[in-house]
Amino acid sequence: MAAPTIRLGQIVWAEIADANGIRKARPAVVVTATDQIVPGGDLEVVAITSRIPNPVPDDHVLLPWHANGHPRTGLNRRSAAVCSWVAVISTADVQSIAGLVPAAPLLEVISKRKSIP
Repeated sequence: MAAPTIRLGQIVWAEIADANGIRKARPAVVVTATDQIVPGGDLEVVAITSRIPNPVPDDHVLLPWHANGHPRTGLNRRSAAVCSWVAVISTADVQSIAGLVPAAPLLEVISKRKSIP
């Protein structure tokens, strides 16, 4: 069976460090353009968190979810992409693909990611 193709907007699970350097498997949105993704190459991802402050910070984008797993994203709890939390991982680091971020929130993630220095 061939490895799944990774593309822009997919939610992948990979080991990513938090601000304290603690690494754990977590979901992240692929923000690398699909035509720039090659097997064994690097991916830029935006980490996803389920710890969302109230009010929601400007650098967070809420993502669709459902308690039984959202049919598109695969997320099963209230989650947000943290656009200031970017990681570079190898395609080989991807443990699984959970789903796909719909177009509107994906465009918001990309826009907010580019506006953060």
